[in-house]
Order: sequence, then structure tokens, then C-alpha cells
Amino acid sequence: EEEGPGGGSGAGAAVLTAFGGIIAQLGLRAKPFLPQIAGTIKWRLNNKSAKVRQQAADLVARIAPVMRACDADRMLGHLGTVLYEYLGEEFPDVLGSILGALKAIVNVIGMHKMTPPIKELLPRLAPILKNRHEKVQENAIDLVGRIADRG
Repeated sequence: EEEGPGGGSGAGAAVLTAFGGIIAQLGLRAKPFLPQIAGTIKWRLNNKSAKVRQQAADLVARIAPVMRACDADRMLGHLGTVLYEYLGEEFPDVLGSILGALKAIVNVIGMHKMTPPIKELLPRLAPILKNRHEKVQENAIDLVGRIADRG
């Protein structure tokens, strides 16, 4: 079976799946909690543990549609900028999750509202395409493909 969100089948992945599911079920009722959740995600993206960073990026990918439904486009744009700054991530599993989170943000807010602008994002993706890790390649190619479709 495939690895779960968060890069494994351990307790962290279970909590991530549960939290993402709760936010999805709350829908619009999650809006008052989004600033604190986004702040915690940003803090966890800066954690020294690769697994914690990966889970934070995976959570962005899971809750991006709810954030969009709650009209939190500015917050999503800010998270996009933060994730963009982490494209130099050394661990491939974490980088793959960061790319997946960026892809989720692009999907829900669109190219025109994306920060950083797509013209800045694409040059950063070019060297990442050389990464041989499957998760990195899959998410990088998917993200570039979405940009090509809508750009």
C-alpha cells in the first residue's frame, strides 16, 4: 500500500489525516480557526524535523480547498510565498510535499492570484525537474502541467 499523507503510516500521518478531515467537514465553520492554523503551519515548515515539515506541507494541500471556500485567498497566497521560499528543501520527500502544497494552492486560487507570480515560480521549478525522486518528479511535473494548462 502507498505511504499515507505525512510520509508514513505512523501516528503523525493518522493525526494529519484526522485533522485534515475535520477541517474538510467543518467547511465554512473552520474560517475563524484558519489564521491560527496557517500560523502553526508556517511555524512547522521551519521545524528542524523533516517529517514535521513534510506534514505541514501535506496539511496545506489537504486544507487548501476549505481555505478557498472560506475566502482566505490572501492567506493561501501568503502560504504560497512561504512554500516558494522552501523550494530549496534538501529532503526529497519534504520537497515533494512542498510541491504538492503549491499545486493545491494553484488549483484553488488560480494562476492570476498566485504569489509569487507564476513567472517567478517556473524558473525555480526547472532545476527541481532534474531531481530523480519519484514524489518530487510527479508533483513538479504535475505543477508545471497545471501552469501550462491555465497559464
